[in-house]
Amino acid sequence: MPNINDLFAILALVIGCIVTIFVAVLEIFVLIFIWEGTWNANSRQKRGINLEKLISESTGEASLSRFQLLIFVFVISMSLVLIITSTSPPAFPASIPDQILGLLGISSTSYVLGKALQGQIKTPPPEPPSTVAPPPPPEPPHYDGYDETPPS
Repeated sequence: MPNINDLFAILALVIGCIVTIFVAVLEIFVLIFIWEGTWNANSRQKRGINLEKLISESTGEASLSRFQLLIFVFVISMSLVLIITSTSPPAFPASIPDQILGLLGISSTSYVLGKALQGQIKTPPPEPPSTVAPPPPPEPPHYDGYDETPPS
């Protein structure tokens, strides 16, 4: 008769495989939606995930704080993957190193401060529409039928 620990190990392996396959299928779908959004950016169809303005502001200008946050997230996630896979057997660390958390904090703070400073920039209010109505167009001369030639 198999040991109860062996059954739990098999169950954990099966559940791990199912979760891994599920996440892989989700990642494939996200990549497909990104691909469709990239190629359908100028069409009338609204499908897919459009990454055209991923690191730009609402005005369309490039945002250094968004770019920095994006790069730092990739660097931090790759560092965490390296830390996890460098142990034998691979395991999540008991504590995340302070340097990684510091980098993420610096990047997030610069993004938040950039957004706060952007919100404080005063834009001139739009000019109110003119309340003076334009003069009406002149009326054409009236033709009553008594002249020989109508006005042109």
